[in-house]
Amino acid sequence: MSNAAATPFHAGPELSRAINRTDFFRLLKAAAQHYHFDNFALARISEASAPFGERDVVITNVPERRVGLFIATLREALGNVRAKSAQFLATPVHGRSAEPAAYPSDRLFNEFRNGVFLFIPLFTPEGRRYCLVLSGVREEPDQGEIADMLLDAMRIFDKLYEEILTHEMSGRLTQREAEIVKWTSEGKTSAEIAIILGLSEHTVNSHITAAARKLDAVNRVHMVAIALRNGLVS
Repeated sequence: MSNAAATPFHAGPELSRAINRTDFFRLLKAAAQHYHFDNFALARISEASAPFGERDVVITNVPERRVGLFIATLREALGNVRAKSAQFLATPVHGRSAEPAAYPSDRLFNEFRNGVFLFIPLFTPEGRRYCLVLSGVREEPDQGEIADMLLDAMRIFDKLYEEILTHEMSGRLTQREAEIVKWTSEGKTSAEIAIILGLSEHTVNSHITAAARKLDAVNRVHMVAIALRNGLVS
């Protein structure tokens, strides 16, 4: 029996009201669940790593410590050729990750294994390339469902780009990002910062990812060092 969604996902007024990362996190999570996927990751297409690297992830519900495994499993599901050519893909592709027996011993505890991955390419008006990746234990989607998911992904991404991503490209930290970087510089974890600021841990991690990208930092320690050096936090 198919577990595909019977109707397209309609964001409705939630999309028109979306203005911050928490709003878009909820929209993407709701869309993923509507189509019976457990995980989602919106990311920039990377020329340095196929199909994208951990630093390229914009918003995801995958725990930070598992993002690398999520990306590695995605590569296996798509196959080396399609994963490496992701920056040239214009239409969605999907595949199923390897059976558990095919995994090396150090990756047996992989919650993404034996799941379906759907890779949806997305584009900004200037031609910058992004993607939305969905994964979950379900049947592989048919062409009609893929068309619905592509349309929903495009609608959400267009609004996300308009409200958030265009501002991030300015290279300036927002007030919230600077605040979170400051707490990070004081040794607070994402979970602790979330409690302090009344945010979700996912939202805090998204702000940290955005700040690190703007500062061209390779990790949190590097991000804090750059911010301190440039007087962005005290």
